[in-house]
Amino acid sequence: MDIFIFEAAGHYIGIEAKYIYRVADNVSIVPVPLMPSCYGGLIYYRGDLFDVIDMGRFMEKETSSLHDDPYIILLKWDAEKVGLIPDRIVGIKWVEDDGGAEVAFNERGDTAELMTPGGIWKKLAGLAYGT
Repeated sequence: MDIFIFEAAGHYIGIEAKYIYRVADNVSIVPVPLMPSCYGGLIYYRGDLFDVIDMGRFMEKETSSLHDDPYIILLKWDAEKVGLIPDRIVGIKWVEDDGGAEVAFNERGDTAELMTPGGIWKKLAGLAYGT
């Protein structure tokens, strides 16, 4: 399976490439009040509305290297949609599907924690609102 790898708050995160709809930039994010601090807001992209999550804040709560015009990784699965703002996009790596929780992606032995869009959504739903 192909794994899309990015970095957020010093962590490498991998998501199965089949969930990646597009990587967008130059998109206006509309803030939504009283949401968790990692919730960036909403974007309207090519006819779809995406919730946007700052993955740096999502992973470490108070850290983020959010840029003025960030890249947004747009994910689609089932009927759900979410956009993720990474600190840095690393690339795509093909790995055998062994059901592991981490995958090595370079010669130095760096590993990426595998996440699913549903797992990210579930963790987001459990965060405190208005922080």
